[in-house]
Amino acid sequence: MTDCLQEPAFLIGDIDGDINLSLPPTSGEEYIKRVVIEAQQCADVVVANIDRSQFVQPTINVQPLSGCMEAPSCLGPTLDWQQYQFSDFSNVRLYISQLKDEIQSSKRKWKPPSINLPDIDDEKGWIQFCLGTYEGEKKTDPTLNTVFSLNQPMVEQILEYLIDYVEVEKEIIHKLGQWLYALLAILEMPLTPEMCSCLRSLARTCSIIRANSINLEVHEIGALNLFICLVARYFRQLDMADP
Repeated sequence: MTDCLQEPAFLIGDIDGDINLSLPPTSGEEYIKRVVIEAQQCADVVVANIDRSQFVQPTINVQPLSGCMEAPSCLGPTLDWQQYQFSDFSNVRLYISQLKDEIQSSKRKWKPPSINLPDIDDEKGWIQFCLGTYEGEKKTDPTLNTVFSLNQPMVEQILEYLIDYVEVEKEIIHKLGQWLYALLAILEMPLTPEMCSCLRSLARTCSIIRANSINLEVHEIGALNLFICLVARYFRQLDMADP
């Protein structure tokens, strides 16, 4: 089969190397001979000589985003601890899913919370709400009633607000950590590309705080390790996982 592919498509006879290529061909046969001659004169491999001095040098140093920073030896979680947190978080999500099913099937009564939620476009308002400093609301803990009143676009938007806040402040206080955990517990999968990027930013920021802080309390270290663990192992961003 391959032999027939090597046979010439046109019989053009002997090729005279003295053909004057500056003159137009006088026949189709002569034109094909010219093509063969020109092809024989081409190199098998051609490498361009690039004058790199003509390139415009970048004005900023762009660093590619990487995974999490390695934890100091005394702050990193054990694998058993991570597996326990994974299992516990899975059970919480399963329990919440069962409650939602019971509410939708009217097997369980549910009453919306009697509190004023900020408008979804009010980033500052949601930050204050989750920190417990929102005007007119004395209690803004992430109860099931409160989180059940949020649809998925709201969950994703509030998560983005909180993660941006953590990136700027470089800390996760207790009440903010409660809200992050609650929102992750009701975050639906599969993740959107935007939400995946957002969660990776959370894990990366937690690893930076953990690596650069020398006066962290035990509960603060636990919170940082927890969010890195959940993002990496539950939400399948395994390249960010602690060993």
